[in-house]
Amino acid sequence: MAHRKAKVGAVQKRTGYGIIAVLGLITIWLLFQQTRFNPAVLVAMRPPLLQGRAQAVSGQTLVATAALLPEVPGFKPLAPTESYGPENLSDKIDGKDELYLPAGFKEMSCRKFNLDTAADKTFVEVFIYDMGSAANAFAVFSGQRRPGSPSIPLTANAYATGNALFFTQGRYYLEIVADRASKTLPGSLEAYATALLAKIPSEGGQANPALLFPKEGLAQDSVRLLATDVFSMEGLNNVLTGEYHLKSGNATAFIARRDAPDQAQAEARRYLDFLAANGYQKVQTPAAAGDISVLALDNSFEVVLVQGRIMAGVHDATSVDVALDLAAKLRPALKERP
Repeated sequence: MAHRKAKVGAVQKRTGYGIIAVLGLITIWLLFQQTRFNPAVLVAMRPPLLQGRAQAVSGQTLVATAALLPEVPGFKPLAPTESYGPENLSDKIDGKDELYLPAGFKEMSCRKFNLDTAADKTFVEVFIYDMGSAANAFAVFSGQRRPGSPSIPLTANAYATGNALFFTQGRYYLEIVADRASKTLPGSLEAYATALLAKIPSEGGQANPALLFPKEGLAQDSVRLLATDVFSMEGLNNVLTGEYHLKSGNATAFIARRDAPDQAQAEARRYLDFLAANGYQKVQTPAAAGDISVLALDNSFEVVLVQGRIMAGVHDATSVDVALDLAAKLRPALKERP
C-alpha cells in the first residue's frame, strides 16, 4: 500500500524558517564572541617570561631604584625604565646573576638612551643595582672589574673603560655602558653619572677597601671582596683579597674582618683544617713568627694569622720566602685597624 506524502502548511513553513534564522544568528554571535578574548585570559596565555617583564616594567613592585634614574639633557630615552628583582634578574643579564644574588642583591633598574650629542647616535644603557649594603656593592663592583682598568675619582670605587663607567655609591652598584667609544663619550657619561649621584641618598663616607692592604707590590685593580665559599672552602665568606707582585715572587693577601676575636680564631682553625684535608702540610721555618701558621702543597704556600677581630694571611704564594715577606708586610697594616 503506497503512503500518501503529507502536505506542509504555510504556518509550519514560516515556523521552520524562523527556527533556522534564529540558529543562524546564534552561530554568528558565537563566532563573534570567540574573537573577543577576556583580558584575564590573554594574561594567562602569555609565556612566563613575558608576564615577568610586564610586571617589572609596570613599576608596581620595584620602584626605588627606578626613581633614581635621572633624565639628562642629551640623553634621549628610547623606552620606559625597566626594573628587576631576584626572581627575574637573569631575564635581563642572560642568566649571569650568580655574582649578584649571593652578594645580597635587592633590585635593579635600567633604561636605554640615545646620546643625541654624538653624530652617530650612540646607544647608552644605565643600570643601578641596590645591593643592600656598601660592602655588597663593592663585592659586585670588584667581581666585575676588568684587569688593567684605570681608577677614576668619580667615587671612592670607580673605574672607566673606553665605552663605560663602573662605580659604587653607598649600597648601590652602577654601570653606564655605551655601544661604542668616541672622543666625546667620557665627558657625556660623566655628566650623566654626576646627575645620577646627585639623586642617590648620602650614606656617609665610603672607604676604598684597597686602603686596607700594604701598598708595596699591590696591583690596585686586583682588590676583590669575595662573598661566598672563598678559596673553595664552604662557609668562608666576605673575604677581601689583593694580588701582589714582589721581588721574591707572587702571592695573594687576604683579610677577613669578623665580629669578635674568638670568631676570627675559630675561622682560622677551620681554614687550617680545610687546607690539611686537601693535602697541605705544615712548614717549619725559623723565620716565621710563633703565632702564624705556614703550610705548603707542592709549590703553593699558605700563611694564616689572626690579629684581634681579623683573620688574614697569604694565599697561593709561589715560594715560602714571598709568603713570609708578604705576611710581614701585612701584619703592621692590620695592627693599625680597629
